[in-house]
Amino acid sequence: MLRTCAILMAASAAVTACGGAGDDGGELVGRWELNDEETGELEAIYDFAEDGTYAFREYGAPGESHRGTYEADGEILVMEGTDDEGRDLIGEVSYFAGGDRFIVGALRPDGEVDGPVGRWSGSLRVEADGQVEVDVANSYRLEAGGGATIESRSGSQSETIDDASWVENPDEVVVSFESSGGITVNIHMVLIEGEALGSPLFRRSSD
Repeated sequence: MLRTCAILMAASAAVTACGGAGDDGGELVGRWELNDEETGELEAIYDFAEDGTYAFREYGAPGESHRGTYEADGEILVMEGTDDEGRDLIGEVSYFAGGDRFIVGALRPDGEVDGPVGRWSGSLRVEADGQVEVDVANSYRLEAGGGATIESRSGSQSETIDDASWVENPDEVVVSFESSGGITVNIHMVLIEGEALGSPLFRRSSD
């Protein structure tokens, strides 16, 4: 949870409860798989059970796994579990689950949106053994003319990038900006119309 979720939200930013699933948690129930886009190789899986338990496994090196309980309300997913090292984890993250698509760390509409245009926001907080390891929140405002503003908070530090840009390709939305080091950063995200922006995209397993 720690490494995987942190990477997801850090990429999208570019800069505790347990028990059964909530009212909208039924969309999550099942097995979700992340596959390499080029090779099709299985990279990670989430399994969410009807009884409110979950398991995560990441393949490759260094892989990680954790399992425990979850609650979901259609916007925020809360997971409480234990990882490979025996640490007690609590993670709270914005997400989208619907049909055959699942994005953990998703940006959700923050007000009215029209295609990609509008304000999209997401957050992630992870604790390990009672210590906060990740606490980030991000908002992307995509303008009709192709301009974009990114507001990012990590802990008590905030940053605003007001000269970003975006384009919509057939399968993705790409947000671009120049980092403080002069490097062009391109953020590739899947658009789920009216629902979410984010990546990577997990697919519901047919097994």
